[in-house]
Amino acid sequence: MITVQQIDVRAEQADFFATEVKPLRQRGLTSTPAFSVRYTNFFNIIWLLLNDITIGSAIGTFLCENNVILARRLNYTVEGLLVQWMQWVLLWLDSWPAGLKLNTELSRFYSHTFIDLISLWGGALYWCSPYMSNIIYAVGIASSAGATITISLSSDLLAILTMHIYVCYFVSNFVYARFLGTAGSLWNLFRGKRYNVLRNRTDTWEYDLDQLLFGTILFTLVAFLFPTVLAYYSLFALMRLAIILLQACLEMQLAFMNHFPLFALMLRAKDPWRLPGGIYFSIETRKDENEHVLSSQPVPFSAIFFQYIRLVSRLASHYNPLRLLWYLVSGRLVHPIPRYSIRYNKSPNNQ
Repeated sequence: MITVQQIDVRAEQADFFATEVKPLRQRGLTSTPAFSVRYTNFFNIIWLLLNDITIGSAIGTFLCENNVILARRLNYTVEGLLVQWMQWVLLWLDSWPAGLKLNTELSRFYSHTFIDLISLWGGALYWCSPYMSNIIYAVGIASSAGATITISLSSDLLAILTMHIYVCYFVSNFVYARFLGTAGSLWNLFRGKRYNVLRNRTDTWEYDLDQLLFGTILFTLVAFLFPTVLAYYSLFALMRLAIILLQACLEMQLAFMNHFPLFALMLRAKDPWRLPGGIYFSIETRKDENEHVLSSQPVPFSAIFFQYIRLVSRLASHYNPLRLLWYLVSGRLVHPIPRYSIRYNKSPNNQ
């Protein structure tokens, strides 16, 4: 639950706020560099909290005043896109689209099973639709705690509304992965190889004629059924990928609002010398004599946004198109990036 993790982030920031009040009051007992870091982090959290609550209050007011209209539109979108459109796509895929001749019996089994599953979930959503306005109103009330709570609740609501897509994706992925494993075993069979589990390697092996004949029969079944399995797996894998990318956008927005260095950026723009990033010597000529002048150098913007550079690198690594494509082709489950891997250190002193 992203909402619970967001509450954990707020609890960490509240703990940091309570811990840093006393050291900031004792300025004479702290060195200037350490005090500067504490001062910047302390007021940066205050600015972020105030902006978060201000934006969240505005969003909450909008949701509370328009909860009925928003609920009506959301119910219409969920019913039309997540239920009726998916059922239409499954029926379209079962009717040999664009000359794609799938296995009739297996395709009908796939389509009817998934349509019944979607209808079951659609019935549950229809039963909850009269309460959608109350849910939106509750989200609006919770938004007074900050816009990050609104984003977290929206992400959790998206996960709940698309739960049937994940179930269909999981089932089709399981069948697709089993077909790939069977095809790999048959490939070793025809090459006279066998996978050695104990040594974790492929060894040479002699098969009997009956084993080769049985492998040929299995290969025929796999070859004729695999296009149907691939078609339905591709459909739900693309849907699952689209949902994960949408959740990734919400995660980036949360990270932006939780850890954006707003106060440090304002100090850097208004008074750069309050954020020293080092010293340097320059040579100046005065009265025909060269003098070495010691000057302070403000911290560069790359040092201020280094956490975001690290965040972007982690997101780019996890959502790399080649990596996602390999996961889809190899039949491995695609998951969103873990929330704690894109969070900063719990103690802002360590950032």
